[in-house]
Amino acid sequence: MKFSIVTPTYNHKKYIDTTIKSVLENKKHYPNVEYIVIDGNSKDGTQDVVQSYGNQIDVFVSEPDDGQSDAINKGFTHATGDIYAYINSDDYYYPETFKKVAKIFEENPEIDVVYGNCTFVTEDEQFYRYFTEIEPYSEYRLRSCTDFIMQPACFWRKEIYDKCEGFTKDFHFGFDWEMWCRMVKYGAKFHYERELFAVNREFEETKTSTGGTKRLEELKQINKLHMQSILPYAYYSYSSGEYRVQANNAISVREKIGFRLKALFYRILSINNMFYNHKHFTEQNLYGVVHHSAFLEKNVKISFPYYKLEQNPYVVLVLQSHIKNQEVNIQINGQKPLNRSFKNKNLVLVYQIKELFKNQIDIELIFDKFEHRAFGLRNKLFNRKINYASTYIMCNILSQDEMKMCLIH
Repeated sequence: MKFSIVTPTYNHKKYIDTTIKSVLENKKHYPNVEYIVIDGNSKDGTQDVVQSYGNQIDVFVSEPDDGQSDAINKGFTHATGDIYAYINSDDYYYPETFKKVAKIFEENPEIDVVYGNCTFVTEDEQFYRYFTEIEPYSEYRLRSCTDFIMQPACFWRKEIYDKCEGFTKDFHFGFDWEMWCRMVKYGAKFHYERELFAVNREFEETKTSTGGTKRLEELKQINKLHMQSILPYAYYSYSSGEYRVQANNAISVREKIGFRLKALFYRILSINNMFYNHKHFTEQNLYGVVHHSAFLEKNVKISFPYYKLEQNPYVVLVLQSHIKNQEVNIQINGQKPLNRSFKNKNLVLVYQIKELFKNQIDIELIFDKFEHRAFGLRNKLFNRKINYASTYIMCNILSQDEMKMCLIH
């Protein structure tokens, strides 16, 4: 079973090296992979980074295109594999993702699409959060209520892609969601695997962050095109989220109030999603990290790929806990566990990994105590409680040079 991976890129010299390294690392564990990079005639030297990998990149094209979906479609015209996926040039894979996905497809010939969990990192590749918005597959939920599939962690068979005739070039922000919905209409069978497959880099310049009302209008169009519900619940939810962000960024009090009222209005309209989230409140936590928060449960796993050349990086972990005399057992990449106590509700750990034997950081936390309690007015009203043990503040991985700079400043 052969994988065809496409990376569309434009002016991403700063990020694409990590993307390429993640694909090539996966090829070590599952060699039957072809890698195709389509560049939109970048002006920042992205081509130099790609070309530095020589024939490790199977196909490289650098020419003007009509946008991201056009570049992806162009890439798949060169594909000769059985399983397709695309990874943007600011995102990247976990080291053994292809091997795990291949096993699922090989053992389940009826499955057309496999999607898994995704980690969000900051612009400089530090752990931010998990994509807790993910859901087990439901055709109605996908077409009507929300795009719960994280694109970097999604793979599909060539046959279903050919039936859909590629990604539509009419959409700029939600063309992946539109493709999943079209795949459903062509009878695709979806499978959700509770494994970490990919990383999404989140920063201000991404399309999702800068799309604004233009993005909302496109999502509304997609929602109405494919929804099974009477009302476009997905559009309402995305609108509520967008206006909450605009309210936080607004300068004047009048603007803040206006955006908050809009956010509330669309939140009420998205009542279908409100009921779903209430019903599945505790199910949305991933690996001990509580959804849409920095709260941690008793047993936590923080895991993300690390493709930098540093072999002895430092882990800088900062936690807080309101529980008196809280303690935590910390294990990093399977090394000897560390037992630490919180001082004045805080814990700061600086730990140097002696030898990084894999391109991944795995941090396991086991807290001594937890409390079953609700946080926030809304959760208290609905009696939505979590098993609270701590609050995550920071988890950074620093090279020795970066650590020295931190100490200096």
